[in-house]
Amino acid sequence: MVKLRINSKEIIAEPGTTVMKAALDNGIFIPHFCYHPALSISGNCRICVVNVKNMPKPVTSCTTGVAEGMEVETENKDIAAIRKSVLEFFLINHPIDCPVCDQAGECTLQDFTYLYGSDHSRFSEEKRTWHTKDVGPLVKLWANRCVLCARCVRFLNEITKTGEL
Repeated sequence: MVKLRINSKEIIAEPGTTVMKAALDNGIFIPHFCYHPALSISGNCRICVVNVKNMPKPVTSCTTGVAEGMEVETENKDIAAIRKSVLEFFLINHPIDCPVCDQAGECTLQDFTYLYGSDHSRFSEEKRTWHTKDVGPLVKLWANRCVLCARCVRFLNEITKTGEL
């Protein structure tokens, strides 16, 4: 077993465990879009960044393995600024039509934007829009709401093994 600290809390995890999994298993939430315990790791969304002591820059917690004596900080001013930038990037083409969206009130993007994002956008350009598309019986591609986390692609490749995307 590996001993580490996450937000000053001592954690014990199995070798090979990611910082994300170790944190979630111990009641420490790290925001994420692309991470799912049943899927391979992709590190696409970049919102799960954390600081690790003695590492030169923040790392994605879903791709970083735990190590003996590791000290991880999941929340601070710098991490919040990175998450704000990531969210701003996601919202460049994401429609801000929350009141009419069928996910209104149950939207992780909306929740994270409330926690880390800005109350306004620096972009005044017209947003790009796409039509919805049925991709087999299990996935409906709604690209207007996509943050490119690749969970749907990994689901179709790894779970159903049908590979429509």
